Amino acid sequence: MVLYTAAGDPYTYEEALKCRKWREAMDNEISAIEKNGTWELIMLSKNTKKIGVKWIYKTKLNEKGEVDKYKARLVAKGYAQQHGVDYTKVFTLVARWDIIWMVLTMTAQRK
Repeated sequence: MVLYTAAGDPYTYEEALKCRKWREAMDNEISAIEKNGTWELIMLSKNTKKIGVKWIYKTKLNEKGEVDKYKARLVAKGYAQQHGVDYTKVFTLVARWDIIWMVLTMTAQRK
């Protein structure tokens, strides 16, 4: 199954700014970032390298192939960083079910 759209999703920030629906999607993303405290903006020292960001745009379709919503995602270009130089800590909040079950099983076995 192939879906062809004449307009397509914007690739650049400048393209997205031209359309109200994408500006609203970007506003929603910024609101979610602020609400969740995902990022913290700080003043950089002279020797610190800044991390760039990029907007990713995607039209989400429902099961009927109709537009469900327009999604804009702001992502950091973390691939430019080096461990020990640009950052020292890594935090990823991910829990896999097999690990959860293993911990519960071990806890039950050891009472």
